[in-house]
Amino acid sequence: QYITELPSNVWIHKYDYFFMRNQKQGYNLIFNGYMYKKEASFRATVNWICSDGNGKRLTDNKCSARAITKFAGGIKLGKNPHNHPPRFTGNCVPAKLMIKDMLLQQY
Repeated sequence: QYITELPSNVWIHKYDYFFMRNQKQGYNLIFNGYMYKKEASFRATVNWICSDGNGKRLTDNKCSARAITKFAGGIKLGKNPHNHPPRFTGNCVPAKLMIKDMLLQQY
């Protein structure tokens, strides 16, 4: 489901977020139709950056949207919105999405 208006800079607990295995055998965050790649891990949180447009040439239109997840649950969106439409909407959803509890069982 895609939610048009989500608050930024506050912890959100009422919406689910998911994880998906990436090509480097790590995980990407999937939230509200957007995919994020891990930027940094800390003791209680993980910082994520939008995977669309990042890692490409400087002349490309990079997306600077960010998110933070807590290991205890919850997600916080950064102040910068996405500059592109969501990747996953309607029937275009990855088949192997995992919730946080499924991810923790693998370790």
